[in-house]
Amino acid sequence: MRRLLHFVLLTVCAWVPHVYALDASDFDDLVGWTILETTQVNGDFEGCDFDKQIRFSNGWTLTCSSYFYSYSYRPETVIFVKSFPYKGQNYWMIKALIGDEIYDMQPIRAK
Repeated sequence: MRRLLHFVLLTVCAWVPHVYALDASDFDDLVGWTILETTQVNGDFEGCDFDKQIRFSNGWTLTCSSYFYSYSYRPETVIFVKSFPYKGQNYWMIKALIGDEIYDMQPIRAK
């Protein structure tokens, strides 16, 4: 019985998909950034492409400034901001951790 249980556990573990997770070194580029919001992507997320608009469940919409393909449904998102002065004015940079990938983003600009 013990061997059977051991075999079943090993078999189940072999079928469990690999888990990809962030580790501490993934946050090296976020030193000095501030968490502004946590939310979720509305619906399907198929990664970022330049100028693609991503809508979030909190009502925000951001535009991708980087490219990476991934797929998930309503992935958890953390939005980071960092201010910087330029010619006497304050500007903001935005990054979004969507799922397990960090993307450069921009706010939607009024036309």
